[in-house]
Amino acid sequence: MEKIYTEIELKSPNAFQRLFKRSPKENSFVEINNLLAIKPIKEIKVEHVAEIVEKYKVDLRRLFLNRLKELYERYLKICFEDNVLTEDEIDNLNHLKSILMLNTDEVTALHNALGGAIYRNNIDEAIKDGIFDENKQAFLNKLKQNLQLPDAIAEKISQESRTQLVKDKVDAISEDNRISPEEWEELNLLAKNLDVNLTMDDKSKAVLEKMKLFWIIENGDLPVKQVEINLQKNEKCYYSSYAEWYENRTVTKRINYSGPSYRIKIMKGLYYRVGSIKPRRITMEQLQQIDLGVVYITNKRIIFMGNKKNTNILFSKILFIVPYHDGIEIEKSTGKSPILKVFNNADILAMIISRIMNDLQNNN
Repeated sequence: MEKIYTEIELKSPNAFQRLFKRSPKENSFVEINNLLAIKPIKEIKVEHVAEIVEKYKVDLRRLFLNRLKELYERYLKICFEDNVLTEDEIDNLNHLKSILMLNTDEVTALHNALGGAIYRNNIDEAIKDGIFDENKQAFLNKLKQNLQLPDAIAEKISQESRTQLVKDKVDAISEDNRISPEEWEELNLLAKNLDVNLTMDDKSKAVLEKMKLFWIIENGDLPVKQVEINLQKNEKCYYSSYAEWYENRTVTKRINYSGPSYRIKIMKGLYYRVGSIKPRRITMEQLQQIDLGVVYITNKRIIFMGNKKNTNILFSKILFIVPYHDGIEIEKSTGKSPILKVFNNADILAMIISRIMNDLQNNN
C-alpha cells in the first residue's frame, strides 16, 4: 500500500510562547499525524494519543475535529481503491477511529459519503446504455456489500441515478422543442428498462404534449378539429380559438400652432397675440380593434366569425405572416392586413398556418 501519511515539521513557538515556555497547540495534531506517518496503525496505542493530549493540554476534538476526520478519510480512500473493504482494513479502520477519538456517527458519515460516491459512479457506468438487467443488479449488490453501504442509501443512489438518466433523455429529445413518436417510444422504453416511473405533474405533461404536437404539425398529418361551422367540400379545420381582429387605421390629430409669437398690450387686461394661429393636421397609423369573434384555420382559408361580420382569407392571398406571443399579423397581397390576437396557443396557430402555406407552395 502506498504511503498515506507524511511527516510534518513541528511549528516553532512564538515569542509569547517561548516566554512562558509553552508549545503551540497546533503541534499536538502534528505529532498525531507524524505517529501515523512513521508507525503502522495498529502499533499506535490510545495511550500514545493520551500522552500527546496531556503534553499540550488540549481538547483535540474541539480544536481539530475536522482535521482528525481528514486523517481517517485519507486512509479510508486508500481502502476503497479496489472497491472492497478487507477484514484487515476494517480492523485498521476501527483502531484508527479509536486513536483519533472519532465517534460512530462521524465515521459512518465518512463511509457512506465515500462508499456512496463509488457506488454512484459504478451504477452510472452500468446503466449508461439504458439497460438494467439481472447481471448488473447482481454486480451492484456485491459492490454494495463490499463497500458496506446500507441498503437504504444504496437504493436511494440507484433511484437517483436511474431517474437522472431518464431526465437527461427527456432534456436531449426536447432540446429542439419537438418530440417525434420514435423519440417518445425510446423514452418510454428507457423508463421501463430502468424501472423509472414517468409520472409528472400536469404542467410538465402539457409541455411534453405540446412538443409532440409541434413535431406532428411540422412532419405528420395535421390533427383535424371538429367544429360546428359549415365547411366546404374536402375542407378540414385544424385550429380554432376566440380572437380579436385588429387593423391599422389612419387617424387625424389637430395640432395647434406652437411657433414663436409675442403679444402687444392694447389696454389694461387686454393683449393681442401676434403669430400664425392656423392649426395643422397630422395623420398617422393606429392599431384599432375591429371585431371580436372566433378564428378557424382550415386547409383552404382563415375564417373569422365575428360579432360584426364574417371574413375569409384565402391562403393564396397571404404574402407572409408575423408571429407574436399572443397572435399573428397576416400580410395580404390586397386589402388591409389584419392582426389576430388569440386567447390560446398562438404558437400552434402560427405553425399550422406556416405548414399549410408550405404545403400549398410545394404542391404548386
